[in-house]
Amino acid sequence: MDHYRRFTVFCYLDTLYIPITFTNSVACYICTHLQVTKFKCGGAVVGCTFDHRVCDAYSFNMFLVAWAATSRGGSVPPAPTFRRSLVSPRDPSPRTYATNALIDRLFSPLSSASPPPPATVAATAVNRIYRIAAADVAALQVTAGPGRTKLEAFTAHLWQLCSMSGSAHQRLCCMGMVVDGRARMSPDGAMKAYFGNVLTITYGVNSIDDLRRRMALADVADDVHRWVREAATDEHFRGLIDWVEALRPKPAAARAYLGGTGGTKATACIVSSGMGFPVREINFGTGLPAFASYHFPWPAGAAYVMPMPSARDDGEWVVYVHAAPELVKVMEEEPTVFKVLENSYVFG
Repeated sequence: MDHYRRFTVFCYLDTLYIPITFTNSVACYICTHLQVTKFKCGGAVVGCTFDHRVCDAYSFNMFLVAWAATSRGGSVPPAPTFRRSLVSPRDPSPRTYATNALIDRLFSPLSSASPPPPATVAATAVNRIYRIAAADVAALQVTAGPGRTKLEAFTAHLWQLCSMSGSAHQRLCCMGMVVDGRARMSPDGAMKAYFGNVLTITYGVNSIDDLRRRMALADVADDVHRWVREAATDEHFRGLIDWVEALRPKPAAARAYLGGTGGTKATACIVSSGMGFPVREINFGTGLPAFASYHFPWPAGAAYVMPMPSARDDGEWVVYVHAAPELVKVMEEEPTVFKVLENSYVFG
């Protein structure tokens, strides 16, 4: 049948370079792998992996759109910009006390960061892909209260579920969100085509008891909105650039992945929005994809959740989850939001 001849796009976010040394002793690094797998039915899977230290998902989406346009012989979108001046550190840095305080809460030199959980914790993590009906997304937003985005409402709901999966020694729950800084640093759109990493990871920490018993979804959504808003500013991103430059060449760590201010006493989960994935533009000349998703096997104990628009363009979400079995169990036992992604939905 024709609908089985469609293709899927699968992107794998990695954090490791693969070095290759040439005979002249000059080493280079493979930062991207691409693989197209064709099936007898006529369908195909386009698999991509890229190093997150080189670029963020927004940047890689630009590559996918340009690749698809070139393949089908269409007009190629404007070339990306690599202008370093757009993210140059300021000298001297005019960072305020408030700017420094927020950066110090969100990031730290790797040498002084909380120790990661044992490798056995990360090894037990499982991967799932769910779908969320458009009506359920809308219902979450209504329950979260006026002025709250769909992503904030979703994150608040997930935060409450995450609190139900904490172990006996974890009395706190840390929820983080990845925020893109392009529009914050350049409201005029000057950074729209910037290729690189323009991200921060903000978070909040609440007690498990409060999240489970005392806070309604609207209360949790208010908290999410507060700590997202304080990081979604031009000053925060420019201050973060200054901070990273001053720290070089030492590596840094995002505290959200390590439980934030809760440290080892907190269970942690990160939401990274893939809602900007241009699924309707990834056409290689064979039609639109039937399915698209990201995969990010974070090598630590924090859960990683990425909602994306359904390739059906029907307002539904496809949600990738990399998490501990305990959180996955809670998500699947909660019947109103996370639904199994069935073949009949993808290819129907």
